[in-house]
Amino acid sequence: MEDSAYRAIAIVGAGAVLPDAPNVATFWNNVKNARYCVSEVPADRWDPALYYDSDHAAPDKTYSKIGGWVREFVWDPMKWRMPLPPRVVNGMDDAQKWAIACVREALEDYGYPKRPLDSERTAVILGNALGGEKHYLTCLRLYFPEYARELSESASFAALPETMRRDITRELQTRIAKLLPEVTEDSMPGELANCLAGRIANLYNLRGPNYTTDAACASAMAAITSAVHGLVANDFDVAVTGGIDRNMGAPSFVKFCKIGALSATGTRPYAEGADGFVMGEGAAVFLLKRLADAERDGDNIYAVLRGIAGSSDGKGKGITAPNPVGQKLAVERAWRNAGVSPTAGTLIEGHGTSTRVGDVVEVQSMAEVLSSFHLPVGSVALGSVKSNMGHLKGAAGAAGLLKTVLALRDKVLPPSVNCQRPNPEMDFAHSPLFVNTELKPWTVAADSVRRAGLSAFGFGGTNFHAVLEEYIPHKITGGNGKRSVAAGLPMSMPQSGAMNARDVSRTAQVDSSCKAPLRGALVIGAASAAALAERLRTVQKAAEAGSAPAPAAPAESDLRAPERLAIDYADAAELAEKSAKALKAMAANQPPVWKALRLRHLPRSGACPQSCIPLYRTRLAVREHASGTPRRRTDRGGNFCRSGSRVDPHPGQAAQRIHLR
Repeated sequence: MEDSAYRAIAIVGAGAVLPDAPNVATFWNNVKNARYCVSEVPADRWDPALYYDSDHAAPDKTYSKIGGWVREFVWDPMKWRMPLPPRVVNGMDDAQKWAIACVREALEDYGYPKRPLDSERTAVILGNALGGEKHYLTCLRLYFPEYARELSESASFAALPETMRRDITRELQTRIAKLLPEVTEDSMPGELANCLAGRIANLYNLRGPNYTTDAACASAMAAITSAVHGLVANDFDVAVTGGIDRNMGAPSFVKFCKIGALSATGTRPYAEGADGFVMGEGAAVFLLKRLADAERDGDNIYAVLRGIAGSSDGKGKGITAPNPVGQKLAVERAWRNAGVSPTAGTLIEGHGTSTRVGDVVEVQSMAEVLSSFHLPVGSVALGSVKSNMGHLKGAAGAAGLLKTVLALRDKVLPPSVNCQRPNPEMDFAHSPLFVNTELKPWTVAADSVRRAGLSAFGFGGTNFHAVLEEYIPHKITGGNGKRSVAAGLPMSMPQSGAMNARDVSRTAQVDSSCKAPLRGALVIGAASAAALAERLRTVQKAAEAGSAPAPAAPAESDLRAPERLAIDYADAAELAEKSAKALKAMAANQPPVWKALRLRHLPRSGACPQSCIPLYRTRLAVREHASGTPRRRTDRGGNFCRSGSRVDPHPGQAAQRIHLR
């Protein structure tokens, strides 16, 4: 598989507010001790006498009243010296309070503020579905005129004396005003889902991007995916990411019951008798950095996120029905993105919601992915944190990630709860998968690395899978602690045109300060597009004859050329193929041609000498520097569609950073 070291992301901090766990340490003790954190609804949440009915067909009622509840969490903004006046706090949903508490724990875990972060380069990307519960309550209060109108138009009420009708209406409004939160200028920012991320950025003065992702039960994984992509693309250097869910009100219970999704008896993923999921709530947040940066900075690293990918189900039986096709795609793409084979994984933290159909589909999909590798029966442990605390919906993926990284850190296989007898519809007897039900050492061969997969799937047919591995110092990065190398650039630029094959090879020789890339990465430059095409034809001819330059860092003269082009290749055949495509596109000289090639991972783009150019990728990267050309646009993947040059503020002292990818 391709070299994917540049995509390795370090997890350097964690914070949590979860059922029966106000922090990360308590959560991990609960998991290791197989604690079951599911109970009946607390009295301060909602009254079962009003909303519960064991009859599944009862209208507007829930047949379940159990869940994984957050009963306590640390909240002391005055002690933390946060600029949060009481009126602002009163307007905030608990989801925002949990997010703040989690981020504070994660930052403390990292060592902040003694170990500083660059606030200009720190992003906040959080997963959440539906916001929280407070907006339901304030809306309920604001709808009082509707209730009063319906009451006034009822026949029995209209038959009462006017004074009595007026008193009843006033008393009802007063009681509702006392029962439900007041609506103030702080209500909307305290309730909006996007303000979960915005509040964190505001309190900690973080100036990277902040936003919230909603992918239903895969919201946290969607947020983590965005954070990883942004780190890899150098959009920011640190990401605060994870998921928060605070939706355990009676309306959520009733609506899920009408789908038939909830269990009234308990959560038992992958087990016989599973009859639906148990709702849970909570939050888990992580600090992510590029692995090379974390090693350079001497960070405490929990584990390494090697790859992550998503998929959609496409057409299927219904919008809420799980589709094995989509799930398999997510799993396969994630391991491909990680650059390692699925055979390297010996733990899967599954989605495992405890539904009759969902668990079976998930296990079958995972087994099909692994089937072609002929792994030994019972060699891959399977579990789900939902067996401990229920399904955290938008925060589910974050809870699963927390469990997985702690397992990797401590080198143990954590137990899955309530699976004394596996579901008979799952063929574990002939599968590499087995449900692990006890805490045990995670043993691997002496020369192996502990790796794990993590899944999260959401309503609407959205699927995510991630690949993680234990942190072994410098194993992935090679020990230099650098993601890039700097090479001084002279002010003079070559004006030569054609070049023979020997010259091409010579221009690719490594400067003493540069490290050779792991794959071939040919970089050639010229004074004009015509001269560049001539050089490329020479390269193509040599490659067709089976000759390709050895992997090496580019020459400074090529990096400084007005026109330049970079081709990532594995061998001479791939170099010849990509050279031909680039020559064809250069001959056409039409933007739509380059746009089409970019969709096939053959982008052409520009960059200025002072900027970071991601040259070494697993696709052809064409980069043009056209002096004086106005900037048009840049995509998020680091592929510059066309950019103009800028004046070097320090002539003779410029440094070109070359990404070793």
